[in-house]
Amino acid sequence: MRITRAQRNAVAEKITSLERAFYGRGPRNVKVSVSDDDPISLVVLSVDSLTVADAVLSERGHLDAVIRHHDALHEATKQDFLDAIEQIVGSPVSAYLSQVHPNTGYAVRVFVFSADGDFDQAD
Repeated sequence: MRITRAQRNAVAEKITSLERAFYGRGPRNVKVSVSDDDPISLVVLSVDSLTVADAVLSERGHLDAVIRHHDALHEATKQDFLDAIEQIVGSPVSAYLSQVHPNTGYAVRVFVFSADGDFDQAD
């Protein structure tokens, strides 16, 4: 499996679009990087991804609230992001991780593709 530059660009555009739709604003910038070895990881870094409410909470020391908010959003929208990435890449995602840094507004999403299959499926 190989993820092309065109696919990486499509991923960046789609992540921006989904974040805009779900969070009310998109990130200032999105960077996509890919590893070449199995398991292949597609890492998406969203820069300046905090909402206005998140920024207020962060500035006033409520960092846990920002993390809880994004954890809930990530869980609620997980399938939307998985479907989009799988459609662009043309392969099923084996594992998905996401997190936000409440001070900087950096958000990271990691999509793992492995010949071993879906790590989230119970045996």
